[in-house]
Formats: sequence, structure tokens, C-alpha cells
Amino acid sequence: MGTQQPIGEIVETTSLYLVAQRLDPNTEATPRPVQPPNLGSLVWVHVPDGGRVFAVVSYGTTTGVDSQRRAVVRSHGEVLDDRVYREHPQLHRVLRTIFHAVLVGYETPQGTLHRHLPPQPPPLHYAVYPATPEETQRFSQDMRYFRLLLAVTSPVPGEQVTAAHVREIARLHPGNEEWVERAARHIARLLKRDYERLQAALEALAP
Repeated sequence: MGTQQPIGEIVETTSLYLVAQRLDPNTEATPRPVQPPNLGSLVWVHVPDGGRVFAVVSYGTTTGVDSQRRAVVRSHGEVLDDRVYREHPQLHRVLRTIFHAVLVGYETPQGTLHRHLPPQPPPLHYAVYPATPEETQRFSQDMRYFRLLLAVTSPVPGEQVTAAHVREIARLHPGNEEWVERAARHIARLLKRDYERLQAALEALAP
């Protein structure tokens, strides 16, 4: 686990998913937009028994801190994109980025991985960490948790979350075509009775 820095703090927690607010990496010298972690990326949370809970990012959104007020246009002239944040460094104080992650497994204090729902949800206000490429590769060797990803119904359909997860692992481990093919076959088995969802998933996997 090394010296990984947290990327979020849990603001809602359930037996199926967590909702976290993205921690702001900005400094006054380098203001920039705060983005959610990649769709389909693997994250984890420490739990009180000394183990960890794993989840896959399934949705992200950035809104104003005051949900009753819609963001207003800040661009003008040549002030676009990143320059908006440089001209308005206070923006990161009035915006918040939220991401959802579906629970897909847990690790015991002894290091044993399980790819099903954990006994308890992670605690509120605990930190969320990004999984390393090595942790992601280890977790994804057993694909039984794909059923949990495919069960996601909103806001992003489960087949799109699952395809994004496969693409994210392929990005972290280029050249691992054998794993991607195995993942596609596993998705095909799980969705064999739902042709439309299967087609959507396989199309989303295409390079």
C-alpha cells in the first residue's frame, strides 16, 4: 500500500455502494478542475477490522456546493478551459466532485481476497484510495465480481460500467490481450440471455 494518497472521503455508504467526495488536490499556485477518478477504476477503503473493501467507480459528477444554484458561465474572450480556473482560483471552493463506486469485494486482515459483497459497508467519512496497477491486476484475476458490476442500473448502466472496468485494466496493463479476451468471454456468458446488453458491452470493449 506504500504511501498512496487518498482521493476521496465517503459521504454516503450502503451495503451495495459508496458515495465519496473527491479530495481537492489543488494549490493556490496551480488551480485546475477537480475530476472524479476514471469510470471503471478500482478503489479501496480501510475498514475497522484491519482489512479493506474494494469498489469500482460507476459514476461521477461535479456540481456547485450549493445544490440550489446552477453554475454560471465563466468563459469570456480567450479565457477558456484551464484558463477559467486560473482566472477564478476560488472555483475549487464552490464546486464539489462526487463519485459513486459499487462494492465488489474485500480483503481480510490476513490478505485473503473475496470477490463478493463485504459483510459490512465501509464507514462514513473514511478515506478512499486508488488501487495500484498491481492491486488491480491481482483483484481482477478472479472475475466473479463482474456479476455485481452488471447489476448496476443507474446512473450508468452496468454493462457500460463493466466495459469501462475492462478498458481501465487494459490501459493499466497494455499488451494483456489474453485477459481482455477472457473478460469478454466471461461477460458473454453472464449476458447470454440478454442480447441487447451483451451487444452494448461488447461494442464498448471495442478499441
